[in-house]
Parts: sequence; structure tokens; C-alpha cells
Amino acid sequence: MEDAERWFRRGDELADEGGPAEAEAEALLRAAVTAGHGPARVRLAAFLTCQYSAADAESHAEALRLLGEAVASDVPGARNLLGVTLWDDGALDDAEHFLRAAVAEGDLDAQVNLAGLLHAKGADAEAFALLRQAAERGDGPAYWIVMRLLPPDGRAAREVTRAYESATHPQERPVCVLIHDDDWQLDASVLPD
Repeated sequence: MEDAERWFRRGDELADEGGPAEAEAEALLRAAVTAGHGPARVRLAAFLTCQYSAADAESHAEALRLLGEAVASDVPGARNLLGVTLWDDGALDDAEHFLRAAVAEGDLDAQVNLAGLLHAKGADAEAFALLRQAAERGDGPAYWIVMRLLPPDGRAAREVTRAYESATHPQERPVCVLIHDDDWQLDASVLPD
């Protein structure tokens, strides 16, 4: 398993480089998957769906299969990525199932993804509650979204800011988060003062 871990780490690095390193990244991640490395299944699926220059229906189907195997083996991050992938495919109910499962198992990265899906489904009150929880535990992007939604001088904004600042060190806080104008237009009636 030592070789598989090494292949996984190097494949992960090369996948992020892209370009000429893409073929080697894919080969290393596939070797790690063949050796039974669970996280390599999730990383190869992410590569095939988000980074692979030759992505097509076949590579997408392979990514879904890899994620299904990783979920069955309880690989951390698998439910979150499967949920996001299904959401992108338009399978909102299945996506919600996997994102809720990821949050329930403690995958903190899934919390903002679930909030986004719930917002897309019109469940803004629950989406805001998840965003606020994430912001208060120190999630930078969630904090920026919440602060964009709340009145800046309101009680809720002060409470969220206090919690966020006590949960993070100034050097850990993102300087900038890109939020498009059309993103996160929650129903104002669900927002606190």
C-alpha cells in the first residue's frame, strides 16, 4: 500500500498541473486505484469530471462508478463529490441524499455544497442555517456568503463575525471569495436581523 500512497500523492500533484502532466497523473491515479487505494478513487473521479481534457460521457460514467465504489467503502469525501456530481447532472434528489449523508458523517466541506443545493431547490431557510453554522465554525467562503446576505450592522452579522473570528486565526482567513451577482439570492424573509 506504500506504493499506492506514493502514486496517489504524485498523481494528485500532477493532476493539478494539467497540460503535459495529465497522462502521467491519470496513469498514477489509476495505478493507485488498482492497488486498492480508496482516496485515489475519489481523486481520479474528480480528475475525470473536473480536470480531464478529454472528458466525455464515458469518463463521466467511470467517475460515477468510482464514486459509487468509494461511497460503498466509506472513503472520506466520496459522498460529497458524488452529491456535487449528481447535482451538476441535474439529479437534485439523489444529490441531496448524498450531500446530507456527507454532512451527517462529519464532512465539513459538504455543508456549503448542501446549502447551495437546498438554495437551488428553494429551501432558503435551511440553506441559510447551514451557511451560518459553517461560517461560525470558521469556513471562510460560508462567512463571506453569510455576510453578503446579512445587514452589516445587524445583530446576526455581529454574532456570526464574533464566532468566525474566534474559530479562526487571521492568517487562515481568505482574503477574497468570488461570488457572482446572481449567486446566493436567498429569500430575505428567512434572514435574521
